[in-house]
Amino acid sequence: PMTLMVEKEMEQGTEKHKPVVEKAEHDTLIKVSSVPHPMEEKHYIEWIEAVRKDGKRVRTPLKPGDAPETHIGWSVEDIIEVIEYCNIHGLWSTKM
Repeated sequence: PMTLMVEKEMEQGTEKHKPVVEKAEHDTLIKVSSVPHPMEEKHYIEWIEAVRKDGKRVRTPLKPGDAPETHIGWSVEDIIEVIEYCNIHGLWSTKM
């Protein structure tokens, strides 16, 4: 059976999982934490998703070896939440 996954917001390991949103020169940069997250075959971020005020979502798939970050063509002010999924530690979110 399927199980509902709930995003973690504060917990041990936060420094490696909590999404960080930064204004970039022409878009928005979303990184998985201020401390680089491993992106190895057995432990990596599978995807990063941003949610806008109007409900629109954009998800960036990642794979081992990728940088744990993405650029989104939205302004920081339009983003209300960022969610990411670690294949070992589950869902993590930052509400703006």
